[in-house]
Amino acid sequence: MINHLQNLWNRFIKIGVTETTSFSEERYIRFTNVEALLTVVGVTLYVFYSFFKGYFLLGSLQGADAILAVIVLWLNYKLFHKTARMVFLFMLNSIILIDACFIGNSSGINEFFYISYTIPFLLFSVRDYKYIITGVLVAVLGFMAYPHVFPFFTAYNVDVATQLTIFKINTGVIFVLFGMAVYILAYYNYKTENQLADANHKLEESNSKLEEQAIELKRSNEDLEQFAYIISHDLRAPVRNISSFMNLLGKQFNESSPKGSREFVEMSKQSADRLNKQIEDMLSYCRVDRNLPSTSPVDLNQMIRTIQMELNEKIKEKNAEIIVERELPVLDELHSSMMHHVFQNLIANAIKFNTTEKAEVRIDYKEENGVFTFSVSDNGIGIAAAYKDKLFQMFKRLHTADQFEGTGIGLAVCKKVINFYKGEIWFESEPSKGTTFFFTLEKPVAQTVLQINPATNVVLKAA
Repeated sequence: MINHLQNLWNRFIKIGVTETTSFSEERYIRFTNVEALLTVVGVTLYVFYSFFKGYFLLGSLQGADAILAVIVLWLNYKLFHKTARMVFLFMLNSIILIDACFIGNSSGINEFFYISYTIPFLLFSVRDYKYIITGVLVAVLGFMAYPHVFPFFTAYNVDVATQLTIFKINTGVIFVLFGMAVYILAYYNYKTENQLADANHKLEESNSKLEEQAIELKRSNEDLEQFAYIISHDLRAPVRNISSFMNLLGKQFNESSPKGSREFVEMSKQSADRLNKQIEDMLSYCRVDRNLPSTSPVDLNQMIRTIQMELNEKIKEKNAEIIVERELPVLDELHSSMMHHVFQNLIANAIKFNTTEKAEVRIDYKEENGVFTFSVSDNGIGIAAAYKDKLFQMFKRLHTADQFEGTGIGLAVCKKVINFYKGEIWFESEPSKGTTFFFTLEKPVAQTVLQINPATNVVLKAA
């Protein structure tokens, strides 16, 4: 019997609660249902009592209030939760005012206004402050209206003995209502604390697993880079030997040797040279951020002049011109070899992927908010936007080796270098109209160095 009553009670107080209802919202729905259900039961008892005593008008008004309480439950069932709460607040205060006026002042029913103005704080969250304010105003207005309205209903008041009996009953009802409110608040605070504790525990476990995964990923990456470095390093010797042997074998051929044999040896030598270049590029990629020397100021103007000398043959072959739009800055806290690779690769690509009669490479930069943005532009063949995500990946080539030489690693190394310095690299291009590569580097913040006389502890110089 008790279990059946408990199940029935749980069904009533869960009216309007769905699987998607949040925990905080569920609390307000349950409390509204509890209060509405208690109101239905309590007011219905008053209806029977009023009719039994012959107070038919009072009983009819109380019956209307009971119907409003049922409507509150129906609105919750239809998921009109806030509407249900506001209807309950208006209904509650109307019950208090009507009963206080019709029953009599000695019943103490008007004291329920002291409770009703606290109810909005239990039905709405702080975010719904407009509803809370409205509910409080309704209770305050009812309380203020009662002394002015009551004298018009004294003729309908019940006898004093009945009023005193009702007063005793109401005292118990007040304790029950306060007890219910305290219980609901304590229960949901308890559940909230448990949920918070569980969430913190899960968060700690999740953070611990993430740290373990990060450590494992870092170790795995280091192992892969070390493996690639070792393999690349160890492969270079046999590949160079193959290339040397093919070169020696080619020298032994003469005009009378079979043409097919000479072509086979030449193709083998070219394949070995291409493999050697791929291995060198892989080593360059693996060396980024490994065993680096200390940083130093890098004069980009001098670096461009050095790159021009290194690419002199390709520049002459393509009738190319490298144009530095303005004097480039001297960058501190960088590694010369890494920046050399970035500019050398971008300039070499600008010359290589160019089929015009005169290849032009323009280098420029701008400084904004402590960030340098460099650009390397050309008037070459351009790059389709579809290759935006593919271009900086390892071994991703947009053309065959017969069209343009290369291994497809250079830009991947550039990206790794720029990312190492916490910068970004990207390109803007239009096929047949050239390409511009951009990359950013943060401007180093000048550090103050104090020189102090050890004898006097006096600052001699600040730089």
